[in-house]
Amino acid sequence: MKFPNVIGRRELKNAAVIGSVAGLAGVLFFILILSSMSPSNDQGQQQASSGKGEEEVIPVQSSTEAGVIEDDSSVGFFANQYGVFKSRESAQDFISEYPTLNTSATVEVDGKFYVWSSISPIREELIISETPTSFAKSFKLSAAACTEETLKGLPTILESNDPSKFYFQDGNVPDNIPQDWQSITSALSSFSQDLGIARLHLITHYFENNDCMKIEF
Repeated sequence: MKFPNVIGRRELKNAAVIGSVAGLAGVLFFILILSSMSPSNDQGQQQASSGKGEEEVIPVQSSTEAGVIEDDSSVGFFANQYGVFKSRESAQDFISEYPTLNTSATVEVDGKFYVWSSISPIREELIISETPTSFAKSFKLSAAACTEETLKGLPTILESNDPSKFYFQDGNVPDNIPQDWQSITSALSSFSQDLGIARLHLITHYFENNDCMKIEF
């Protein structure tokens, strides 16, 4: 079967020209779309870069400017805790029920009364009890607000496990120790040589008698 030759050279040329024009128009249209999109991208990049610039120039407020005291006189401890009570009388009633707590102390913090039997800077040194039940309660003793040097250095002194830092022979008390320290430790040594118990009663005494001393949980 023969097909008629219906497409001449002129038609081929016209088709080629039309195809070229259409292709060029498509390219131009694509370029226009890209051009219309680029300003928003540039604007977004400028906003991002300006945002970064703002983050870099914002001054960082120091803790001193924010009114926060840098606590260089704070030391962490662990207390052997038996309970928390709403009143000192309730805490004392609880202690009286157990002869093993005859050397314990009641420590008032933020209106709550904690029964502790000893304090150590090392958790493993505490002797946890089953009857009555006790556990290790972590806290920080801070003297950062104290202006008196003998008080300011107390947390560091109480952190020591060296008995010579607690008990002084022949009244040779260092100048960085509070004046009533010797009388307290002498009374404590009459019924216990345990540093954990001595540390407990010293912390309780100085915390309760000096508002600048803080216990923080």
